[in-house]
Amino acid sequence: MKKTFLIPLFCISTLTTLAQSARTVLDRTANRITQSGCIRATFNATSFSGTTEQGSTQGTLVIEGTKFYMSTAEVLTWFDGKTQWTKLTNNNEVNIAEPTIEEQQAVNPYTIINIYKKGYKLSVSKSTLRGKKTFCVRMKAKKKDMPYSDIIVDVTQDDYTPLCIRTRQNGDWGRLAILSFKPNQKVSPTTFTFPSDQYPDIDYIDLR
Repeated sequence: MKKTFLIPLFCISTLTTLAQSARTVLDRTANRITQSGCIRATFNATSFSGTTEQGSTQGTLVIEGTKFYMSTAEVLTWFDGKTQWTKLTNNNEVNIAEPTIEEQQAVNPYTIINIYKKGYKLSVSKSTLRGKKTFCVRMKAKKKDMPYSDIIVDVTQDDYTPLCIRTRQNGDWGRLAILSFKPNQKVSPTTFTFPSDQYPDIDYIDLR
């Protein structure tokens, strides 16, 4: 009878260890971001329908705590921790909103890294990405109402810098490849608020 339980107990122990290891990787990654002060990153974002690429864009992200500014060829976004301004580059309108945490996760990729703390099963493996040794953490939603059904985060083994974040929602994947990561940047506090003086004739659409 004792032998009968050896394999199940071993499996449970192994799965627990993998989850703890994955959580450790994400804890250290979140800590790396928190301790990096103001971060300036460049990225390439790609969307997929199934396995078919639908579109891709490159951009810049400046993030400090909960505040961020994101710029791509298509859209500009400012968030000061409460209010978010979004402007398409091809029109003269700016949308103003106060996004929920879930809505912030759809815009600010670094909020995704903290999702792991509740509602996801975790596992981790070692891999290589763009010539760097990485930890590949997989996050599987425990419930159907989670923001994403699957999340995959690749971080460097040496200092836990995020290199890639992949998310799946309703069967479609999004991939954010982080091309550069510069910590401890100095920027003006106004970086995270809409520069109204640069757009004197813009139309404001208040969605709050």
